[in-house]
Amino acid sequence: MFKFLHSMRFRVWFLFIGFTTIILAFLYVNQVLLLPTFYTFIKTQETTGTANVLKKYWDSESLIYETQRLSQEHEMWIVVNKYVRGSLFTYSADPENMFRHVAFGQQGENKLFNDVLHSRNHTVTEIIDIDGRQMLRYATLVGSANDIKGYIVIFNFLQPLENTQNILKSQFFLSSCVIFLVAFILSAFVVAGISNPIIKISRSAGKLAKGEFDMKTRKVDYAEIKTLADNLNKASREIAKTENLRKDLLANVSHDLKTPLTMIKAYAEMIRDLSGDNPEKREKHVKVIIDEADRLNGLVVDMLDLSKIQSGVAKKELAVFNFSQHLNVLIERFGYLSNDLGINFITEITKDIFIKADLPKIEQVIYNLTNNAVNYTGEDKKVFVRLFVKKDGVGRFEVGDTGSGIAKEEIPYIWERYYKAAKSQFHKRTSVGTGLGLSIVKGVMEIHGYAFGVDSTVGKGSTFWFEFPCEKNDKI
Repeated sequence: MFKFLHSMRFRVWFLFIGFTTIILAFLYVNQVLLLPTFYTFIKTQETTGTANVLKKYWDSESLIYETQRLSQEHEMWIVVNKYVRGSLFTYSADPENMFRHVAFGQQGENKLFNDVLHSRNHTVTEIIDIDGRQMLRYATLVGSANDIKGYIVIFNFLQPLENTQNILKSQFFLSSCVIFLVAFILSAFVVAGISNPIIKISRSAGKLAKGEFDMKTRKVDYAEIKTLADNLNKASREIAKTENLRKDLLANVSHDLKTPLTMIKAYAEMIRDLSGDNPEKREKHVKVIIDEADRLNGLVVDMLDLSKIQSGVAKKELAVFNFSQHLNVLIERFGYLSNDLGINFITEITKDIFIKADLPKIEQVIYNLTNNAVNYTGEDKKVFVRLFVKKDGVGRFEVGDTGSGIAKEEIPYIWERYYKAAKSQFHKRTSVGTGLGLSIVKGVMEIHGYAFGVDSTVGKGSTFWFEFPCEKNDKI
């Protein structure tokens, strides 16, 4: 019960019914309880307006005509007392004869005029009872206290409102019952329309914690809920991608760890059992162990580097250096591949191109791209390395191979971790490398803000590149 009282369904329904109750209460007070007060206010405004019209015609010959007309039009009794050359003339527009004498005699009229003269704004408004009938008596001074031109007294009938109030109360009760019924039903539909999609979305979101990422929501009519559903659908898809990536990562890392560990164990056992006393064989087996240990170390380093880059921990330490010289040194380090694997490096490096960048990270990019080209080059085993300056003064580094190339639809995904191992039919993993190289390249390029990419043609090869603003050598 406590949970239901704090649910969105109950609260929205309660607010809906509460709002309806407040509106009905306001209408009851305003249209039923305050009806006499409002009616008196309207009659007072009507009477005041009539007096103001007569004041406009006070010095006009139409005064008597306007008095008669207004009396008949509004069903009022109007008494006009006007001073003319020191004498007081009285005109009574009285639909019922002798009303003026019934309303007040000479003594009562003098007292009323005296009250008007000494009242605020020289106006007196009061409700009086004449022969059991309530009337609004309005008296006002024409002119000023120092220059009295006369008085206007208006009697306005007030109709009895008891019967009207009783009718309104009965009508209001019936109307309230109908309104409450409609509000109850309508609020139930509104609450269901709002809460049901959210409840379903909440249930679907709860499944994410259980590893069920196939989140589907039905069509909803509210834009905000639709946005929420779309965002959760998008989040579920991204979580699914992350989960798949995690599984791929574990699978591939496990594979990368298993192979060298197996070989290290096998060759260590061979040294123990077979080649321990044979220096030549022992040296050969030890070299395999060292190479496999290097592979393991490279995998760990690459994973740590990628983790730092993607978590935002990695920071760049910029310095201006001669890119051309460093590139020549790095390419020389790959020279052993020419002897061991027959790789033919074809270089085209323009001299004295300077760059402002983080030297270790740029070297890592060059190593990864070059190693990638070595792994995937064609049967001619050619790798092209170029460094030059474009016409717009922007430096460009390129590494190309003559391998099978990458399909156009595959290119946007090659920068993902282990994508090649999981999905690509053009790039197959070799025994060399960790499968994280291009992801690291992407991270380093994004840290520096450099443009990067790949140009590839299926069956002809791929060229990876990045561009950078050239620096002047005087900044060394």
